[in-house]
Amino acid sequence: MTHEEPPAPSRAAPLVRLLRSPWPRVVLLVAILAGCGWLAATQGLDALATAREHVAGLGAWGPPLYVLLYALATVALFPVAFLDAAAGALFGIFLGAALVWAGATLGAVAAFLLGRGLSREAVERLSGGRVDRLNAFLARRGTLAVALVRLFPLFPFTLVNYGSALTAVTLRQYTLGTAIGIVPSVFVYVFLGRGAATPTSPIFLAAVGVLVLFVVGGAFAARRLSRRMEPADRTGDEG
Repeated sequence: MTHEEPPAPSRAAPLVRLLRSPWPRVVLLVAILAGCGWLAATQGLDALATAREHVAGLGAWGPPLYVLLYALATVALFPVAFLDAAAGALFGIFLGAALVWAGATLGAVAAFLLGRGLSREAVERLSGGRVDRLNAFLARRGTLAVALVRLFPLFPFTLVNYGSALTAVTLRQYTLGTAIGIVPSVFVYVFLGRGAATPTSPIFLAAVGVLVLFVVGGAFAARRLSRRMEPADRTGDEG
């Protein structure tokens, strides 16, 4: 009678545990909130102006540092909506949108490449175990499919980042689809951040309205896309 030896632990296991652990994101969130709290306590209503002065004090380093921070937060699975809004408040609409777009694209590509270097088990743990369904969708449509899953919440952003690494989609298709698909949401969140200081301003109210439409419309579109995928999934299972 033979006994199967337990599988050797993957060398990527520590990295997976780090990325899956909530603590890095908690530490980053606490640091951000502490910084905001310190500004509010010491500067009061001038906190935003003070934050802008600090960013301006970084000179030419401010924008690239923000892009790097955004990319690292994306790879670390940290919710980046706060950074989206902060870009609008600190850099303005157009520069802020450009920086968010660059950081999100860079972070998504970095996560994709990292996923290509990890084992399938590790990536499935990071992406929630829905890689097969994502692959079935991306394999048939390539760049368009990546753009659609970025535009509509058919799959979580993190799943697409890491899960795409195990699919047939190429790096070029993934990068182009991501760069195109995230544009609408980037502008919505940046507009929210720009108008947050004056919640009754037309910019802020319009951004909130667009965000609501985006979420509702995106959920509806995701449901339709999901239903269209089901027949193909069943056909693949039968074959």
